Amino acid sequence: MDDVSGIILAAGRSRRLGRPKHLLPWNGQTVLEHIVERIMGLPLRQVVVVLGPSSAPLAPRLEALGAIPVKVPEGAQACAVSIQTGLQAAREADAVMFFLGDQPTLPLSAAQVMLDGWRKRGRPLQVIRYREGRGHPVLVARALFETLEARIGEKVLWELMAEHPEWVAEVPLDLPLPRDIDTWEDYWRLRAEAGLPLVDGG
Repeated sequence: MDDVSGIILAAGRSRRLGRPKHLLPWNGQTVLEHIVERIMGLPLRQVVVVLGPSSAPLAPRLEALGAIPVKVPEGAQACAVSIQTGLQAAREADAVMFFLGDQPTLPLSAAQVMLDGWRKRGRPLQVIRYREGRGHPVLVARALFETLEARIGEKVLWELMAEHPEWVAEVPLDLPLPRDIDTWEDYWRLRAEAGLPLVDGG
């Protein structure tokens, strides 16, 4: 096991969907449970799941899967707060790998490619380069933990990469960019691509 912890960001409020997307059905589980179970299969030190008010009810079920659920402070909204909360729970790792809690079809090969040789790449920020551009997972080495915790806003990882390209190593992967669940159209499209029935039942 390498000394990299996974952090799944799942504290979003699902404003565009109008319903907590992390709790949507997915093959007999919720979307978030499905994502956590898949990531738990990677050679990670631990898997931390950052929860918000809508996803917090899943905490006991995520613990049963072996993950470590943590909750953002009351009233927190910015993505930076989720990142800070996750880092506080993973401070002993040499690096953390950030995942999104609304990408149920993320290819695990992306995370494995990232893990393979991450030390040899020698950069504190590492990101997958898909066919259409950069996407998660994003790896951050311990040297940048404090820098990242000091940031505020919604796109802190991407802003940091833009401001310090010399810190960034891209990991190429010949696969399409994974999709998030932001709308109902996204949800049904991803279900279809995953071969799941087009009914709201699992």
